[in-house]
Amino acid sequence: MRSFKKGDEAEAVILSIDPERERISLGIKQLDTDPVAEFLAVNDKGTIVTGRVVEVDAKEAHVELATDVVAVLKASEISADRVEDARNVLNEGDSVEARIVGVDRKNRQIALSVKAKDQDDTRRNMSKLRDQEVETGGPTTIGDLIKQQMGQD
Repeated sequence: MRSFKKGDEAEAVILSIDPERERISLGIKQLDTDPVAEFLAVNDKGTIVTGRVVEVDAKEAHVELATDVVAVLKASEISADRVEDARNVLNEGDSVEARIVGVDRKNRQIALSVKAKDQDDTRRNMSKLRDQEVETGGPTTIGDLIKQQMGQD
């Protein structure tokens, strides 16, 4: 909270004017930049981001994505494997790469998921592998691969 003394100059934003009551409402807080809003202007839902774990407990980890921008990574979103306690997987100071899976602009909250990022990476790699197999004329399914292997024996 800012305090002012008589004679101090300050900038403010006019919030409303009430001519009937002869009042003008001013706001100083509106002049401050919002680091979360600025971050989300560049990194919206679905973006892969990297951050540093600043706090971890059993249920979740708090990941700093930028100065004054902290996101939540729930234990269930850390890995495709079941994670009972996030402290068994993450430590303060660890670097984390995850996908933004939820954004609540009103409450200034960001939800992350390493699991979603890993699943997308797997899908992308499988697609590349299928494309390579089609180009080289190799097997495109597990059944084709087994048939190919059985035929060579």
